[in-house]
Amino acid sequence: MLNEWIVMNGGLGLIKAGGVVDTGGSIVIHAFGAIFGLGIALTMTTKQEFEKTIESDSVSDRYSMLGSMILWIFWPSFCAALVPPDKMPHTVVNVILALCASTITTYIFSVSFRKKISIADIANAALAGGVAIGSACADASHTLAVIIGILAGGLSTFGFAVIQSRQQKLMKIIDTCGVTNLHGLPGLMGGLAVLPILKGLQIQQQLLGIVITIAVAFITGMFVGKVLPLLGRKVEAYEDADEFLDASE
Repeated sequence: MLNEWIVMNGGLGLIKAGGVVDTGGSIVIHAFGAIFGLGIALTMTTKQEFEKTIESDSVSDRYSMLGSMILWIFWPSFCAALVPPDKMPHTVVNVILALCASTITTYIFSVSFRKKISIADIANAALAGGVAIGSACADASHTLAVIIGILAGGLSTFGFAVIQSRQQKLMKIIDTCGVTNLHGLPGLMGGLAVLPILKGLQIQQQLLGIVITIAVAFITGMFVGKVLPLLGRKVEAYEDADEFLDASE
């Protein structure tokens, strides 16, 4: 809310109110959340957590796909609820087109990079079009919505297949759900995508809004990553069995 107040509502006088276009939250929701999470991981991840292998199985993969399907279906409503009624039909179609484009692109890029389809790519990168179209969802043409979806799906899949492992080694963190690749990179791309789309947009204001979001998210994330361990840590990282009753209890 602090970041949104600064970037969208003119807080602190750094950006004039309305100077940044981010209708569906590509910048202040998706990019912010991803970068905030990276800041937390950077200051909170222990050596033991970094070195531990995170495993998934067919059950967890199916649940991930189920969640992605639900998100896919409701994403048009997520964006359209934030626009004037007369722009809702156009927005819904744009989001659906972007999602379709990113889904198809994800399959193509997943096979290209890995020689087989990765369930992690499909469960995540297929949604990248919804993330990236957010800023321009009410203003882009349908053709541009498809282009944004294609670019987002390709960028996100490239992130999962190539960038993620290198990023984790460089930063010594575990990006458990790959938020950098689904929300971070496509979110920033969406914030930049409005630059050639909207006539009269103040480019400096839009770019400043993105820079401020990155700074606020990362700095506050690092602070939270220092505070959270003071409240206690899980004994066994990446295991949630201790949070649930088993059949014998």
